[in-house]
Order: sequence, then structure tokens, then C-alpha cells
Amino acid sequence: MTEVQQPTPPTEDWSQPPAEYFSDVFWTSLSPWSVSITFGLRLTHPFEKDIPKIRMRMPLQQAKALAVMLLRAIRRYETDANVTIELPDQLLKGLGIPLEDWKRFTK
Repeated sequence: MTEVQQPTPPTEDWSQPPAEYFSDVFWTSLSPWSVSITFGLRLTHPFEKDIPKIRMRMPLQQAKALAVMLLRAIRRYETDANVTIELPDQLLKGLGIPLEDWKRFTK
């Protein structure tokens, strides 16, 4: 079996760790060539707007590969920790994710 190695970005200075951010809300935007994912913070008061913190852009192919890799990592975590990560129906509805799609995704 061939080992797949993750590429290291060229000319990066790895002497310092990369910046880390926390996000509890995100937005996505698609074009025919790329996807943009904006991560932000949800505010506690309903009249306040969420705060965008960082935006990542990538080709659609890379975003699709990332989605698969995230799903694999989360499934592995659920198996190792013997837990199931669920989303409340109200949250799925708010995100526009039909329950049937969620069930198909989490199989």
C-alpha cells in the first residue's frame, strides 16, 4: 500500500505554530471555480450580528477532499470514543439540512 503524505506549503516558516481560531458559526459561498468558507463567532444577543473572523478559499476539488477527510476523522473519533455526534432537529432545520440528508450523511 502506498503511503500518502500531506504536502507542506512551500516557503512556510514552521518555526512558529500557525494561528489558531475558535468558531461556532460559518458561512459558505460557491463559485464555479472555488468555495469560500467564513468562520466566525456567534454573539449571545439576538439583535447583534455574528462576527466573521477568518475566511478560507480553496478549489472545489480541495473542498470536496476536505469534506471526506473531516467525515472520516469524525467517524473515527465516534468509533474510538464510543459516542455518536448528533445535531438537534432545530439546528438541522436552521442550516437547511433535511433530516433524510443528515441520516444518509451520518451512516
